[in-house]
Amino acid sequence: MLTARQLLIFKYIVEEYIATAEPVGSKLLMTKYNLPYSSATIRNEMSFLEEQGYLEKTHTSSGRIPSMKGYHFYVETLLQPDVDDKVKNQVSTLFSDRNRSIQEIIEESCQMLSQLTHLTTVALGGNSSYEKLQNITLVPLGSNSVTAIIVTDKGHVENRIFHISNEISMEDLSACVDIMNDTLIGTPIDDVANKLEKDVKPIMSIRVKEHEVLFNAFLQAFMKFAKSNVYFSGKDNMLYQPEYNDVNKLRKLVSAFENAQQWKSLEPSKDDERGVVVRIGGNELPFNDGINDVSIISTSFDTGENSRGSISVIGPTRMPYDQVVSLVELIGENIEKLIKDENNEK
Repeated sequence: MLTARQLLIFKYIVEEYIATAEPVGSKLLMTKYNLPYSSATIRNEMSFLEEQGYLEKTHTSSGRIPSMKGYHFYVETLLQPDVDDKVKNQVSTLFSDRNRSIQEIIEESCQMLSQLTHLTTVALGGNSSYEKLQNITLVPLGSNSVTAIIVTDKGHVENRIFHISNEISMEDLSACVDIMNDTLIGTPIDDVANKLEKDVKPIMSIRVKEHEVLFNAFLQAFMKFAKSNVYFSGKDNMLYQPEYNDVNKLRKLVSAFENAQQWKSLEPSKDDERGVVVRIGGNELPFNDGINDVSIISTSFDTGENSRGSISVIGPTRMPYDQVVSLVELIGENIEKLIKDENNEK
């Protein structure tokens, strides 16, 4: 158990390091925070906090920085909510517009979080096995291209652009879409590929001239759809964090962002703990390539009867936890409320 003095000194060290990314010394603490203790007393307490594993000494300075254990302790015992009224109003405005799909709301929430925190965010939609195909629509883009818009009953949208060669007519494309709408509407997205092969392809082979090319194109679109529930915003924000001035470290991080499959481990199951989850460095992260000084703050929300999604903020372990935890919690609560309201209206 830490004393009140040790807690105060520890709190100021964490918050100073979060703000400056510079190791914190006893003289700075005494002068900047007007502590009523001598520099020697503060040094002694810092040494004790280091012995207990809450602080670490860097090689380049006599100051201290928080350890992984220290960040965990800070989050679990000293965190204070920090969302001002202006930000709350921004969030309310985002969720007051009901003329958008759930997927659009989640993506815009992701964008808002990255803008407010100046960090990277990732959203994971619900498991696609609980989404059903609602409609496929064709929209001409020009003389040689068309986009197919695939929509699920959860408001998830996927676009697939087809560049039409001379061998493929617009009539063939329209016939494909009509066959799929007649055969596949109401099918879970994860089952569409099998049903395409089993039920749709035989019909297309009879009614559509270039059926093989079109069949493969739509099959790829649906396979991508079932895997495309990972959405990032603000990837570039990590470039401006001093922790990632090291080129090798930055390369690893960028590679992690490109590997969407790694982030699937953040996808919550229906039995997972509710509320905000804070992962700080090391083995708690979804990466397997030696990235340690990263924290991920996540919250989950129900997207259907058996499906859950999540939204997370990714940043250095030196991130403003009080602000980020509060924002993630606020956004998550609003997403879940919106989804419940939409389901109740159906």
